[in-house]
Parts: sequence; C-alpha cells; structure tokens
Amino acid sequence: MLSIRSNICLSVILLYHIGFLSAQDLLFLDGSGAVANLTIQSGADVYVEGGFVANSSAGGMELDGSLYVGITSGSITANWTDNMASSSVLNTSSGTVYLQSNNAQNVYGPSTKFYNLYLNNTSANSSGIQLLSNIETLNTLTFNDGVLYANSYVMYVSNNAGNAVTYGPSNNSSYSNSWIVALYSSGKLDRLVTAANTYDFPVGSAAAPQLLQASTSATFAGITRFSSSWESAIPGGTSPISFSECGTPYNQLSAGGEWHLRPANGGSYGTGSISAGNVSLIGWGLSTFTPLIDNQFALVVRAEGNNLLSGWTIPTPSCSSLAPYNTAGRIVSSNQVKRNNLTVFSDATSQLAIAMSNVILPLELLSFNGHNAGDVNVLNWETASEYNTDFFQLERSESEQNFTGIGQVPAKGISLSENKYSYTDLAPLPGHNYYRLKIFDQDNSFYYSNVVLIEMPAPAFQHSVEISPNPAADVVTLHMFSSMNDRVSLLLFDELGRLIGKRNFELFSGENNLSMDIAALPVATYLLQVQSSRGNAPELFKVVKVH
Repeated sequence: MLSIRSNICLSVILLYHIGFLSAQDLLFLDGSGAVANLTIQSGADVYVEGGFVANSSAGGMELDGSLYVGITSGSITANWTDNMASSSVLNTSSGTVYLQSNNAQNVYGPSTKFYNLYLNNTSANSSGIQLLSNIETLNTLTFNDGVLYANSYVMYVSNNAGNAVTYGPSNNSSYSNSWIVALYSSGKLDRLVTAANTYDFPVGSAAAPQLLQASTSATFAGITRFSSSWESAIPGGTSPISFSECGTPYNQLSAGGEWHLRPANGGSYGTGSISAGNVSLIGWGLSTFTPLIDNQFALVVRAEGNNLLSGWTIPTPSCSSLAPYNTAGRIVSSNQVKRNNLTVFSDATSQLAIAMSNVILPLELLSFNGHNAGDVNVLNWETASEYNTDFFQLERSESEQNFTGIGQVPAKGISLSENKYSYTDLAPLPGHNYYRLKIFDQDNSFYYSNVVLIEMPAPAFQHSVEISPNPAADVVTLHMFSSMNDRVSLLLFDELGRLIGKRNFELFSGENNLSMDIAALPVATYLLQVQSSRGNAPELFKVVKVH
C-alpha cells in the first residue's frame, strides 16, 4: 500500500515510485503491477499533473485529504477514468477531489462516488468538464470555475443539506462563472431534498447559467428528490396565450427558455407531489429572456411531456404566490422571477416558463379581497396606478361559473398613486359567493381580476307556535310560522311520560297548520312535543282533553 501523509506533487506515475517523471502524466491504480492501494490521509494534498485511471483490478483509494487532478499550463490531458465495477476506488468520508485544468477534462466512472467534488476548470466554456457517465457526490459539489457538461448523464448529489451544492470564491451566488449544462431530455442535476431548506440548481445552456432555486417549508412532505434541467427553446411556441392574474393579462411566453423541475418521492421521476407544506421557486437570469416589463411577468407551469401552448397555467395559489408589487421577483432589475408558497407541485407542474404582458397596462391591481359583515359582503381592492381606466364592474356567481354583474364603481381614470376601492353586496346569496372584478378601460376593452370566495352564513332557523283549540275535544291544531323549510315531528305523551301518539310533517317556509286527532283519548292533560330536523331544542306544550 502507498500511504501519503504530507503534501506532495505527483507529476506522474505509472506506478512504481513517486516523483517527477516528465514522461508520464497519470496516477494509475492497477493491482496487476502498479499501485493497488493508495491512502491519502486527512491534511495531505496530492497534486497529479495529469489524469487519473483506475482499472477493474485496482484495490482502491482511501481519500481523506485532497486530490488535485489536472494542470494549470501545457496541453496534457487530465481526465478522470474509473473503470472499476464497484465504488471502492474512493473509500472516503471526508476527502475532496479537485478537477482543475486549463484544458477540457472528461469524467467517467459509473461506480465513482466522490465525497466532495470541487470544479475548477479554467478552459473555455465550450470545453469545460464533460461527463461520460452518471456521477454521484455524497457530500458537497462546489462550482468554482468552468462549465460542467452533463451530456446525456446525471450528476447526483445525495446529501439533502441545502448547501450540498454551492459556489467557490471564483464564482458567485448566481453561478455566473461555473454551472452545469443540463439540457432537457438528456442531462440532469439530481438532488435529495428535505423540509426547511433552500436548494440551488445551477443549470443552464453553454452560453449562460439559468439558476433555479427551490425553498421548502418547515412542514414540506411528499417529495424527496428534485431533478432539474434547462431547455432553451419552449416546445409549442410562445404565443398567443390568454389568461390573467390579479388584473395582469398574460398574452405570451418569454422566448428565453424554460426550466424543468421533476419531483420524486423515493422512486422514479414524476412520483412525488406535495402532501404537506409548500415550495417557493426563484428563477434567475432574466437577461436571457424576451425584454420584460416590471410587474407584468410571472412563472407559469405546464405538465411534464405536454408540448401544447394551451397547457400553460397559473400555479396554485394564484395571485398570493406572486412577490409583492415592485419587489424582487416582480421587477426586471432584480434579475429574478419568483413564486412563493406553492401548495401544489408535481409532474403536472414541472415545466416552468415566464409568462408576460408585452403592452403597458392601463391599471396595476395590487389586491382584491373581501369579507362577510353580517347580512352583507364587503369587497375591497387597491390599484397601484391607472391609465384611462373607466370603471370596475363587480360580478358574482354561486359556483365560480356564469358570473353576473351586481354593480359598478367608477375608476380614477388617470393616477400614478395607489387608490383604494370598496363595494358592499347588500343581498348576497346563501352559502357560496364568488366575486371578481371586470375592469373596463375607456376604449371598452376589459380584463378580469382574481376570484374571491366569501361564505354567507345560513340564516338562523326561526319559528313560532300557537295551539287551538286548547282545551280540545277531538282535534288539536298547531299554527306554525317557519323562516325556512323543515321537517318536524309531533309527539304526544301522557301524564306518566309514555309516548302515545306521533305524527311527522313537512314544514314549509311561512304559515303551516299541523293537526293531531285526540278524540279517542280519555279526558286528561297531555304534553305535546315539537321536534325539528334542524337540531333545535324540542318545545313542549300542554294540551287539555275534554268531553
């Protein structure tokens, strides 16, 4: 076994000794005659000014220090080639492999499991580091310099900590100097995830990074992995689309591209969906996209495999998941598009693109909400600016379909300041009341706001009872007024509390006359009980039977 306990530079090795042999450029592990086992202890730095090869008969490497593979000058190839059938080439719990070169580097090792992998390739972005197989990192993957090309393979990160994918000192939080080219339908970046963390997916094209960040809530459940990739051209095209959110109509998709974020729950891609909590998403790199207008763009979603333009929708919840007006995620200068607290996420929402309006809107709607106030419902809304806005028409529905107008409120017309409006529905429907604003401009064009649901409490059940005649010889009649339809039962008890008669009646809203025959009963005093199907407390009345 070759054991390295201090810093050493290997320029070499085919492998019978360590030294500076200008004719060789490989660290070569092979049990058939070269080095079968190599130990690099913690604190030791080993520099291989060339490549690394492990053949199927190799014993393996105990890496607890640092192994630097590559060159900083010259044209020597510095690839990582692991031909072993098992993962014993790197038996490690703390070591780091640095891929650093001024030339392109290939990485092959279906069984390789890096503990820490540090990318520091200074070759042209078009060269970079090329994956030639699936690769796994057990702890931390650091992007410091250079582009990692996934090609048709997957870069797995099996540590679910948020910082298991991070950037080095030569890079930055937007990964502008180092990222992974994981193009949809071929390469992917796959990460384990858990609750209460933020995860970076620094994917992109060869030209630029398109960082996607996913933040999970403290109660997040139902998804254990995300797989991310980038697609520069949106299948199905970018226009026309036609839907609106909080008063902003979207009429096209930005042509910059789209992200894919596929969930899994311990199994294959597409098997996961949020069962508790929520996820928030931030897409970075707005300069790639069609020029956007502040507060008039947003992330929209489409099902995996759906290439129809009509497949794009607003994620759940709409409106409230948008960042606040004029804040990061809504303005172009922030370089990001944001959705907060999405409660629905699955393979049905895994395509992410930017919807936009390419016209200056006559009105910016900040909010639209409402509440019940006893017998009435109160609607409130607020605008940030208005330009040639004519009026607001309030519309109502009992089923979120077939809305009808119930009133109008004049708009300010032209305003650059915030304005607050209110409308009171004096005759709301029993139960569900769905409201929306139909916003008219002075040219008679219009668009809709979000929909607000207000529950109208059911009115309390009320009734009154009069009995006549009383005393009675043969028939006693109850005159009942009811505020709504009901079913009632009349129960007659003798003086010992025994049930001796019962009748059931349909009670209608308004006046009702309910009769009970007592002609065959002996002279006595009886108790008549009225029971409602609505669960009201039973009422008791004395009834006197005479000859």
